[in-house]
Amino acid sequence: MRAGGPHDRKRRRSHVCPEAGPTAPTQDPRSSGKDKRMRRSGRRGSAIGRKAGSTTVEMAFVLPLFLLVTVGTFEFGRAWLTVNTVNHASREAVRLAVTIECLTANNLTVITKANDILATAGLTGATVTNTAPFGDPPAVTVAIALNASFMTGVGPLLGFSFTGLIPLTDTATMRYERPTCPP
Repeated sequence: MRAGGPHDRKRRRSHVCPEAGPTAPTQDPRSSGKDKRMRRSGRRGSAIGRKAGSTTVEMAFVLPLFLLVTVGTFEFGRAWLTVNTVNHASREAVRLAVTIECLTANNLTVITKANDILATAGLTGATVTNTAPFGDPPAVTVAIALNASFMTGVGPLLGFSFTGLIPLTDTATMRYERPTCPP
């Protein structure tokens, strides 16, 4: 293998003249001193190094946005699930309430039904209330209030909520199916 490799343009050649013997190495006649200076001044870094640097800068701009969208998708999905679970719990509790004979306000059976559904989804600390049958035709209302927390710290970080809690409320009303009891 030759010293310098096949791409070495600075390689010097030694010429052998049969009458004079070996001579001193000479410079490649294809290049001039001016070409060397221009070539050196144009090479500040390799193309691979510049590309890696620009890729790092691009990643520094894109990665936080990508993570924000990804985590935001998870947060929105969890919030949507929580809202639907609270809605489901209030509907199931009011369906139970309208079938209880002589229903009173804040019936323990109704409150337990709603809290069981919420606990199955991992939601605790809800305030569940129900009304006694009222109006004409008589109706029963179940209300649920819950402070749901963010799954990650992105919500409070972006100013969606300074406490990190999302107040959720849901109310469901149905017509009472039993005859009303005398007071």
